[in-house]
Amino acid sequence: MFRLAICDDEKSSAAEAAELLEKYRKSRGDLEIKADIFYTSLDLLAAIEKTVYDIYILDIYIDKINGIELAQTIKKNNEDAQIIFMTSSNAFYKDAFRIHAVHYLEKPILEEDFFDALDRVCETDEADDYFTFRDSGQVHRVLCSDIMYVESEDHYKRIVVGQDSYLVRSTMQEIKNDLDEPYFYELGVKSIVNLKKVLKITKESVVMEDGKEFSVPRGKYRVLSEMVLKYTF
Repeated sequence: MFRLAICDDEKSSAAEAAELLEKYRKSRGDLEIKADIFYTSLDLLAAIEKTVYDIYILDIYIDKINGIELAQTIKKNNEDAQIIFMTSSNAFYKDAFRIHAVHYLEKPILEEDFFDALDRVCETDEADDYFTFRDSGQVHRVLCSDIMYVESEDHYKRIVVGQDSYLVRSTMQEIKNDLDEPYFYELGVKSIVNLKKVLKITKESVVMEDGKEFSVPRGKYRVLSEMVLKYTF
């Protein structure tokens, strides 16, 4: 799934971009894209303190911070962020090129150009589903299939990837929504496990590849064991 942010101070332009995005999503077999719309650069900057987006569609002329400056700030925090500019002027074309923007769309935006811009981003990562998150001020991007499990630690959630682990300030529901793969299974409300990474399962516990054990919810052993067999063989 892709997380996408649209930022334009003109609500009509933002709505047009959102409409084109929905057309694109449906034309690509209901590609999973979750989009948020912002009407000021400050609102977007506040949002990216908590949420990591894969794709940004930015107007050049927004408010006190123009789209180029906004993109530079985004890139400093997340160098993998994909930037698409939309504007009524080509005055900033060289700046957009310097930032390595994916596309520079001139308003009114043509559907063909919009689709081409998103294809450049989405088709690159289509084969591999990534999970992007922030830990200690740094942005991390890992393959969903590499995540072993997620544990709740009060307001934070620990994401274990191989021998590494990360603390993320989020809810289990938000993480569950982002890890939209059938091999992730919720063991109660405090843990999510990757069934591909299960080493052993008994009626009492699930043992992960790193030796971590989780209790099997009452009455779930049969279903869970069948799912483990499905995804590990």
